[in-house]
Amino acid sequence: MIPPAAAAAFLAANGWRDATIEPVAGDASFRRYFRAVKDGRSAILMDAPPPNEDPRPFIDIARWLGERGFAAPAIHGIDLDLGLVLLEDFGDVRMRETVDGDASREPALYGSAIDLLVRLHREDPATPVAYDRATLHREANLLTEWYCPAL
Repeated sequence: MIPPAAAAAFLAANGWRDATIEPVAGDASFRRYFRAVKDGRSAILMDAPPPNEDPRPFIDIARWLGERGFAAPAIHGIDLDLGLVLLEDFGDVRMRETVDGDASREPALYGSAIDLLVRLHREDPATPVAYDRATLHREANLLTEWYCPAL
């Protein structure tokens, strides 16, 4: 996976000049993710190319969570015209692999997750992006447009 052409300049403008850029697993969207590594530290570069993606809903929710004391990646840089966002890197350790590696941690980890959901439920809700009929159809069509051809 090749980083976007503007990645090096964007990283340099945000204090990451000469960082190495490594691909990171993505999701089912046009977004792509890269890890910028420099001087023993790392950050995540989100490539959300316009007009296919809009990173503003992600940015809004990350800020909303952070303002309320929840763990969300800090945002280190944004260029909406390019669709680039530089984020705090939480690393690659996931809950499933942690539990698989040490089953004795499962009750505490899931208990913490439940406590977090309870805390989140007590907050006034964020204002989400409208999820209209067109959005529903676009998302549902991913099955036939992406998944079925892959089979």
